[in-house]
Amino acid sequence: AGCGDGSIRLFDSRAPSRFSPSATLHEHEAWVVSASVPKTDFKIISGSHAGDVRFWDPRNPKVSTNTINTHASMNALIVHDYAPIFASGSQNQEIKVNNFAGDRLSTIRYHFGFLGQRIGPVSCLAFHPYKLLLGCGCQDTYVSVYEASYQ
Repeated sequence: AGCGDGSIRLFDSRAPSRFSPSATLHEHEAWVVSASVPKTDFKIISGSHAGDVRFWDPRNPKVSTNTINTHASMNALIVHDYAPIFASGSQNQEIKVNNFAGDRLSTIRYHFGFLGQRIGPVSCLAFHPYKLLLGCGCQDTYVSVYEASYQ
């Protein structure tokens, strides 16, 4: 669970005290936007409003193993369950898609065209469970779906 003080609290439902955290991670300096565990990798991935995405090893949760800086004022972060990618969205009308090594795969930005704007301030993101489809909800009531292009 990500918290407003920048900490991440891990809960073990098998423990007798299910409602007290089994570990607490402290490295984010702003509130935690998202914390998730992909189904294929044994790691915890978290992102904060300051724009840092951190990778944690649950066997040694005292310090993060990797940090990737995406952009300031991050509002949304989503990690794909099966592909080693994550997407982050910001108030600045921008979505960045990165892989776990930190390489930027794609950037989706605001631009105004003849059919209207392409993206507004991002409020939520979601990946399709199996396909490389990214859904984006914006604060201006637009919902967009983006598909990966294979080259």
